[in-house]
Amino acid sequence: MISRETDRVVRLRVIGRLDRAAHAELRRSLRRAFDRARNSRVVVDLTEVDAIGSECIEVLLVGYTRALRGGHGFEVSGATGGVRQALEVTGLCERSALYLPAVDDSLDALLASTAHDHQR
Repeated sequence: MISRETDRVVRLRVIGRLDRAAHAELRRSLRRAFDRARNSRVVVDLTEVDAIGSECIEVLLVGYTRALRGGHGFEVSGATGGVRQALEVTGLCERSALYLPAVDDSLDALLASTAHDHQR
């Protein structure tokens, strides 16, 4: 569901599982939210999402990039549990207070090496 809260915020409320089957609909919904936003902030509310797959994480990252290029604000809110953990790794959500530096640093190194391998 997409709603305009104020002149400055368009909220996309997502419900359920964001798995491979949901990525096309998420992409369409996010595109509609940006179309309605014009110069407003787009907030993707994941309060009622219980799982997220890599395809949908990619859609959110593309949305973030579109927001940067288009002068929109962009925020992912309400994510909890495993959904939040997955989004923290990508930087789409702020890291929680339960930050574990050794695990985080290892994961950053793994992601960096994976990105480097893809560039070859």
